[in-house]
Amino acid sequence: MPSKKIKTIIITILLTTVLGGTGAYSYFTKTPSSSPSSSTSSSSENNGYNSMKTQVNLLSQKLSSNPNDISLQQDLGNAYYDLATIAQKVAPNEAREDYIQAIKYYQSVLNTKQDINVLTDMATAAFYSGQYDLAEKSYKEALAKSPNFTQAYFNYGVFLLEVKKDASAAISLWQTALDKEPTGPKADRLKQIITQTKEKLTSQQ
Repeated sequence: MPSKKIKTIIITILLTTVLGGTGAYSYFTKTPSSSPSSSTSSSSENNGYNSMKTQVNLLSQKLSSNPNDISLQQDLGNAYYDLATIAQKVAPNEAREDYIQAIKYYQSVLNTKQDINVLTDMATAAFYSGQYDLAEKSYKEALAKSPNFTQAYFNYGVFLLEVKKDASAAISLWQTALDKEPTGPKADRLKQIITQTKEKLTSQQ
């Protein structure tokens, strides 16, 4: 069965042009339980990258033998997405092409079945790869198909902030997500990002 895990934007986002200054804060980044040395961290990231490349190759071989297998298409799209996420740190020149490959396989899945997770993942991959028209179109489509899907509100909000430089619209989407799931697993994080963004906007005025 294909993975149903929705991709969230977990990379640190630099709020510069819209929110001013050179400061940055992260959205849904995890706080590590320990503080490994930079060399250990780098080694771990490289190992993860190589492991993910191996997984991509294995899935590609399986799909070549079963090109119409929707589950394999989705798994390969997810693998390319995860590879690109790691590549942003260890092989940034390869990240965009990996996201483009993820989009390719997500589109193949969507040609056969409608899946809100896949659609939102594709939108986010398009965001990261610089295909902004496709990203926005897909986010809007996801919200039209599933108005209660809060992850799409969150990711689209980040897109509006980073690409469209529209902090007010981003806050509105995040607030909608919070209103729909006021006690959900992302509620505290949504409150945090809304408050931080509002404070940044106020400081500019």
